Amino acid sequence: MCGITGIFSYDPVQPVDREFLRRSCAAISHRGPDDEGFYFDDQAGVGLGHRRLSIIDLASGHQPMTTSDETVWIVFNGEIYNFPQLKSELQGRGCHFRTCSDTEVILCLYQQYGIKGFSRLNGIFAFAIYDKRGRKIILARDHFGVKPLYYFLSHEKLVFGSEIKALLQDASVPRDIDYEAFNTFLTFRYNPSPQTLFKGIKKLHPGHYLSVSSDGRAELASFWEYAPSTDTAITEEEAVSRYQVLVEKAIERQMISDVPIGVLLSGGLDSAIVATLMSRYSERNVKSFSIGFPGQGDYNELDDARVTASYAGTEHYEMTINQQEYLNFFYDSFFYTEEPIAETTIPALYYVSRLAAQHLKVVLSGQGADEPLAGYKRYFGENIINKYSLLLRALPLNLVAKVLPRNERFKRAVFALQYDNELDRFLAIYTIFTPAQISGLLNDDAKRNVKDVNKVLVGRLYQETHGLCDSLSRLLYIDTRMSLSDNLLIFGDKMSMANSLELRVPFLDVDLIKFIESLPVNLKLRGITHKYIHKKAARKWLPSEIIHRKKRGFATPMDEWLQSNLAGKAKEIINDKNSASRNYFNLSYINRMIDLHERRKENYQRHIFALLSFEVWHKRFFDSERLELAP
Repeated sequence: MCGITGIFSYDPVQPVDREFLRRSCAAISHRGPDDEGFYFDDQAGVGLGHRRLSIIDLASGHQPMTTSDETVWIVFNGEIYNFPQLKSELQGRGCHFRTCSDTEVILCLYQQYGIKGFSRLNGIFAFAIYDKRGRKIILARDHFGVKPLYYFLSHEKLVFGSEIKALLQDASVPRDIDYEAFNTFLTFRYNPSPQTLFKGIKKLHPGHYLSVSSDGRAELASFWEYAPSTDTAITEEEAVSRYQVLVEKAIERQMISDVPIGVLLSGGLDSAIVATLMSRYSERNVKSFSIGFPGQGDYNELDDARVTASYAGTEHYEMTINQQEYLNFFYDSFFYTEEPIAETTIPALYYVSRLAAQHLKVVLSGQGADEPLAGYKRYFGENIINKYSLLLRALPLNLVAKVLPRNERFKRAVFALQYDNELDRFLAIYTIFTPAQISGLLNDDAKRNVKDVNKVLVGRLYQETHGLCDSLSRLLYIDTRMSLSDNLLIFGDKMSMANSLELRVPFLDVDLIKFIESLPVNLKLRGITHKYIHKKAARKWLPSEIIHRKKRGFATPMDEWLQSNLAGKAKEIINDKNSASRNYFNLSYINRMIDLHERRKENYQRHIFALLSFEVWHKRFFDSERLELAP
């Protein structure tokens, strides 16, 4: 796992700015502390930089790497789990390999098949290929966006990198707010590809490539010719058996490494499956790592994690963090996430990654199973709304919402119910700040600048789902490529790599996801049973008491904190005379939200945390002013 960066000046009149590339690599040195490498072609205006975390082929995997004739160069971040099979095939076609690395397999695959070859990669990756013959650079990001890749494209050049910090080392890359992305952030609490809140800086779509030629022409397209369709003929027995085989193959395949590997272990089912199968396949004793908060709420799964660790036979490590430790890192977390992703679990993931990094370089996790397999409660809501919308609209649900003012999930369901159009309803399900709330929140200047492109962002993925038989399957497809890719996976990568730790996600194995997305929806959500086939298949590996534990999610005590001392601190920060919020928001609207939440009249935890995240992020990247949140 590594960090990549580069520059491509279309009409170079002077040598490539070597100091920029060195600064760029230094800015992401946490992604690869083991090695650094550069390649420059001044005549073509190309410079490539690489920071390496050595995991496979420790001796000869140095990058940038090139073909034997030095006509194609690559910088690569990630792991290709099926590279041994691809390497064997390519050798049969006459390719000769000088290393044992997966990086060289990508080079040879490109030489044989061009961009179409990228679809055959099963792994997590972000890479840049410089093709001297075609005088072009090609960027690519893996099928589900496990690895991030950012770029800035102008009339003069392309600048790219694994993290935004790498791009910002170029003074010509602006630090301005993108108002389209600003509106989207308020709606979703994160920004789907291609958006970032930095104007001009884009995220490459999952499963896509960007090809830029020496005349500045750019082509953005998917490298994956895949259209999901529902297999209505498969039986439950066949599906369970096939699912078990694919899960086992995925976990075994993702254990490929020349260094020891471990597992991030929650108290839930998904990581329990991963830990148990890892112990079965590993010749070494598997280490597991868990984190919790003081207290006994849903935010503390340590007792459950210990039971799972004992069953799986792992060497278990755990830690707890308190409010002060959490908030001490909160400001610094945005240095790594670089986007104000408003997820309360981010600092907790940083701390457990730091714990794991004290012992090894690679961990697997159970992330990625909930979105394709209907693991969240919102999927039950969509299923009910889709089937019974006419009946539900006849009920006085708005009155019920007033009786249950802190049930934010119920309120969002009522909000979504008003939409007949399926795409509009999906957008409503994702919405945190409703359009009415955004109108009350924004000041007049911000209202004049914002643009709403949310439906376009969701609609891009929605149009790919026509082969799926029902609305829930379509929603799961979108979630797997949007809220998973550019929310959970982005900060999963950033927090683990902040500690020079590689995080792998076997439930997002390409073969496994393609199979899951072909299944009828009743094998994912049956009645009130979420992830039905997942739980049924797990009987092969786990006892019933682990399979049927209450789903807690990776929670934090943020709701409780915002009802006590953190509420006052949030107000102090938002109302400061130099706050960024003064430039965009009506402060009285925010103050009222905080008051209502603190008095338990409403549940505005997500809203307040999003606004606080935006404020702290803005200070970090635009004002360079440190904020102390800890009491």
